[in-house]
Amino acid sequence: MADPLTSGDDPVIEYSTFIQAAGSLAGVDDTDEARRAAKAVFTAVAVALDEPERAQLARALPGPLRPPEVPGPAAPVESGAAVVRAVSHVTGCPAERARYYTQAVLSTLSDADPEVAQLIARRLPDSEDLFATIDQGVPPRGSGVPTRMSPRLLEPDEVERELRRLTAWEGDQRRLRRTVELPPDRVRPLRDAVARAEREMNHHAEVEQEEQGTVTFEVWTHSLDRVTDMDVALARRIDEAVDAVGAHG
Repeated sequence: MADPLTSGDDPVIEYSTFIQAAGSLAGVDDTDEARRAAKAVFTAVAVALDEPERAQLARALPGPLRPPEVPGPAAPVESGAAVVRAVSHVTGCPAERARYYTQAVLSTLSDADPEVAQLIARRLPDSEDLFATIDQGVPPRGSGVPTRMSPRLLEPDEVERELRRLTAWEGDQRRLRRTVELPPDRVRPLRDAVARAEREMNHHAEVEQEEQGTVTFEVWTHSLDRVTDMDVALARRIDEAVDAVGAHG
């Protein structure tokens, strides 16, 4: 029996199945919230597609999930964090939650229509992260961060790859480090945002604060004395906190 919400359409993706799967991954019980999140993600990625690709995406999606028409040529997206910011803006949720929405929707899309998922992935930076399957359990409300992570040691090539994806970080298998320079009145908001991320992840950074608004973050997994995937996740959260307070560094 046809889904009434897609009556008149012939999409590849079935609405109810997609919303249930994406909502489950994102820890969303409200169907309408899951729909808004999915549409926000598709709206954010549509700008990176050219017109034939947007048409292919629209044909695959049921009507309630189709993004508004985007005029003009494809607009390059600078980073995965930019996609998350766009989703955050549309949904009005914090960046942490927006990242979880993004991963939930795009990883569900990979299962529902691999061809369209690959089309989008080719257009997005950091696509491996954005399409990563969420397998850490339901997140706390208001957060997009898995809470039952087990640290995995990273090999040298993995560290190098992650450093290229992060913003202004340097390091090796033993430590990751980023120094941020920002106006003095933005230091406290940044420290507070990072502290929230640390509490949610139960993982912490070493922080050095110097005069004139210079803050240095250093992350590693103390129990292993090495860099793990948890440290990369925390570094990404720190990058999002820096973006949120309008700092550059």
